[in-house]
Amino acid sequence: MELPARVEYPVIAIGDLHGRVEWLDKLVAKLRRLPEWPAAKLVFLGDLGDRTDTVKALVSRVIELIAEKPGSTCVCGNHDMALVGATGLDGRPPRAYWVRRYGEAYDHKFTFRSYLGRTPDYFSFDDWVKDLAELRDAIPEEHRRFLSGLPWVAEAEGHVFIHNGLSPELDCPASVQLECLRRKVWDKAVVSPKFGTDTDRLFTPDYPVWIGADRKLSENPLPVPGRPQVSGHIMIPAPEASPVRIRIDTSGGVREPLTGCLLRGPGADPVFVSSSDVA
Repeated sequence: MELPARVEYPVIAIGDLHGRVEWLDKLVAKLRRLPEWPAAKLVFLGDLGDRTDTVKALVSRVIELIAEKPGSTCVCGNHDMALVGATGLDGRPPRAYWVRRYGEAYDHKFTFRSYLGRTPDYFSFDDWVKDLAELRDAIPEEHRRFLSGLPWVAEAEGHVFIHNGLSPELDCPASVQLECLRRKVWDKAVVSPKFGTDTDRLFTPDYPVWIGADRKLSENPLPVPGRPQVSGHIMIPAPEASPVRIRIDTSGGVREPLTGCLLRGPGADPVFVSSSDVA
């Protein structure tokens, strides 16, 4: 499945899922009642894995929904990037940074249990590396191709869909950052972190700030003139919208509600839909 990086209105963006297939099903049941649903394209904002044992079912459901609604897509979140990088789902060797980071900082045990049926051993590094290889082999080929092929950004005429946000700490304009996202380029010589900034000091070649490395960008991204950034990554109590960004991760995979955001066109006010009766 080749995922588009350009979507047409009406668009429904859906926040971070973290395996919560039951919450997604509740949200979609509500979304199907919208008059815009038959024509709508879906944009999932990433972070499909970790935090609950139903990751495998969730990824299958997302694939089914995208197939049901051609022209829909899913952008890459940091949890998706961590899984792909640590296991080499994309056919490349596992990246040392993600092998370590996925073990230390991510709720990986749930993804292991969902695909492999057991919890990994992170106390021995050699065993951890073997467990990652077993996890890779246990993930169905369709899921491997899907997760390793997630675009870093999706765009509509009046909106940008991204897991985290564009960065004011890079010495390049929004237009250049968007082009790097489209091409999946995260090269220090190209993006030019501003001297002395956190992005400069902490630059990690395998982890773009746009996907999650700089958590500040969810709330305060570099603006894209005339195009709000629709994002997740940081769990918030309720959806937020401004001329610069729309944030909809009200779940974080740990609590309802899961939020969907209907965008009828460029400049349209967002319409938020909750998976639960009480938003």
